Amino acid sequence: MKRAALVLTIIATMAAIPFAVSREAEAPITASGLSKHFEVGDDFQYEPPEPGTYDLVAVKSAPTGQVLDTSGAQRDLGTLLNGKISLVSFVYLTCGDINGCPLAMSTLFDIYETSLMIPGLGEDVQLVTISFDPERDTVDAINSFMLPFASDAEKDQKFDWHVLTTEGQKKLAPILEGFGQVVDRGSPDGQINHLLRMYLVDRDGAIRNIYGLGQIDPRLLMGDVETLLLSEQSS
Repeated sequence: MKRAALVLTIIATMAAIPFAVSREAEAPITASGLSKHFEVGDDFQYEPPEPGTYDLVAVKSAPTGQVLDTSGAQRDLGTLLNGKISLVSFVYLTCGDINGCPLAMSTLFDIYETSLMIPGLGEDVQLVTISFDPERDTVDAINSFMLPFASDAEKDQKFDWHVLTTEGQKKLAPILEGFGQVVDRGSPDGQINHLLRMYLVDRDGAIRNIYGLGQIDPRLLMGDVETLLLSEQSS
């Protein structure tokens, strides 16, 4: 019961946070100006750089590894990331830190919903979320969490959002190490201490940017996505 309540709380939090998306215009958003369709959040009182006016150099290659999708099928993470620009995040469903996983998930939920207004961009961009906590975030638990998304009548018009787990710590550890994601599991209350991070991974599996707590801004994230798209067009 406690776990179910926590999962429902995360979903409710995501749904209750007002979308930062401007929906005044009825015309679909084009790939140009993606970041401009998100309002300035209270925690992000700055103007992000104009997409395409800067370079995002490759930091390092994203790791590969075996993950489990919502059907319980084994997937190769490297193969999953190949071919699309990916926003990769790490969370766990019972996270109680409002400035941790719920913040990351609400931002991704905002981007996911907005993607409905960007026809065709789902062929180029996806969201990938991996659990820190394979012991509790089982395939069944992930399925329960993703139920509202699975039943979304418009999901085929939005970005793919892969929420994944692993068979255990042995499979998860090299993925965390490869991304440089630090985790401390020593908390007596079962909470997992971690740095909030998101990763921008290009179609070739290279990490092109890493975002910390003060940078989980949909305008910045989507501005960087647009920068990669513009770079592809000019190359």
